[in-house]
Amino acid sequence: MKFRKIVETSIYSSHLEKMKEFYVDKLGLELVSEQKGRHVFLKTDKNMLLIFNHGVTAVEKETSHGALTPPSMVHVAFEIELDQYEEARDLLEKNNIQIEKEMAWENDIKSRSIYFRDPAGNLVEFITRNYWRVAD
Repeated sequence: MKFRKIVETSIYSSHLEKMKEFYVDKLGLELVSEQKGRHVFLKTDKNMLLIFNHGVTAVEKETSHGALTPPSMVHVAFEIELDQYEEARDLLEKNNIQIEKEMAWENDIKSRSIYFRDPAGNLVEFITRNYWRVAD
């Protein structure tokens, strides 16, 4: 299986306005969306940077994907083709890697994700192509 790219990276900060000012105003990333006090989603040419306020997200009863992401751990998403989804799932099962969550995203292209942990506890995701509208 070939990974196309790392499509998103998540980081954490309780100072979302300062982070938004730094990444948008100073570094020039594009603001995609924000929920005041909870998150800021930013776009580069080909990747997404997601900034979450751990103080808020750690106590949420439900997240869109349902996988916890403590601040000492990182989330990274590897993009795969839709027709590689089952192959990716088989790869995890073959290697005895526990699948934490699977998602069928309700968007126009019906993206899918598989979440699992690396040995350090980081949240890793395989996500099908074009969930985020970033250039190839």
